[in-house]
Amino acid sequence: MHRRAIINICIVQLLSAPVFCQILQNHAALCGDKTRPADVPPGVVATIDKSNGTATLGYGPGKAMALQGANAEIQEVCPLLSNKLVVFGFNSVGYEINIVDLMRGEVSDSLVASDPVMSPNRRWLASRHFLPPQSELQLSDEYLLYDLGSSPVGNRHHATPYTSDAEGGAMYPAFPDYAPVDLLDIPEANRHAWQSKAFFWAPDSQSVIFADSVGDQLTLVLVLIGNDRPGAYTYPISAAEVCSGSGNSTKHLMLNDESINPLPGNSLNIVVTFEESGDGPGCQPRRLSLNRANFQPAKVESYEHRKLNKSTPAKVIGSKGDDQIGQIGVKGRKGDGRIFLVRPGQTERSSISG
Repeated sequence: MHRRAIINICIVQLLSAPVFCQILQNHAALCGDKTRPADVPPGVVATIDKSNGTATLGYGPGKAMALQGANAEIQEVCPLLSNKLVVFGFNSVGYEINIVDLMRGEVSDSLVASDPVMSPNRRWLASRHFLPPQSELQLSDEYLLYDLGSSPVGNRHHATPYTSDAEGGAMYPAFPDYAPVDLLDIPEANRHAWQSKAFFWAPDSQSVIFADSVGDQLTLVLVLIGNDRPGAYTYPISAAEVCSGSGNSTKHLMLNDESINPLPGNSLNIVVTFEESGDGPGCQPRRLSLNRANFQPAKVESYEHRKLNKSTPAKVIGSKGDDQIGQIGVKGRKGDGRIFLVRPGQTERSSISG
């Protein structure tokens, strides 16, 4: 019902201004329920200037606000109980997420993310730390948890000079004090890589599961959500457990499906399925059934921080469409640098290490 009203408003605006207008509501899983799209509040409409990616959100007669970042489309709008909206914009390099306060008429926070998914109760947002497309540096994955019930300040940890605007806490790898790290501090031998189609939430929003690897070791990661911070637990995966006929390699496997069923006594029944991607040896998927006791606490990882060489100017090292990828020189290993994304209409913003 709301979508019909939005489409009518869009048609009127398209006749009067050279803008592109849409709220697709075609990625229901972003809002935490993949079975049906969220209901967009009446009067909420998005307009996008396709020449530069600037987006405006209308939310009533004569009411509008500019969204942050460059957006090619608005895929999903998710209402929160606190008169706020989570707006998922998408462009060629990742998601631009705006948290909108309708009472104040402003964007209260914005973040750039990869593979974001809200919990079913819409309290939490799980995502991968955004890595801009570039080839000079191979960086570790880091998995963040943003508390939608907290403030922007409460979701920043300022653990190093490079993580001052990393959005959310690090749910995995397990770092001291749940604080994100400068990804260039992580040595190559310990580099994490995403091997999951998505983050998969339990129906009660108390746990989330995904797959990660370090080197040749594929790991299933279970994150239990507490009142203040999450706890990460891991289970090492072998190819024989999840595939028939794939040899010993897990390199091409991706976590494709799961179910997490809460049981009495704070226990869980977890069933997962992996599938093969790319040119793997041929995996016939086998379902793997686990319980909470199969998982062990994740090992805490701690690394020495690099130091910024302030005398070295920033330089652009790559680009993606209208976005530029830049590097600031640092003291330390050759080729290291803070990576950031320069977006139209905005000043420099860190995208890798804040």
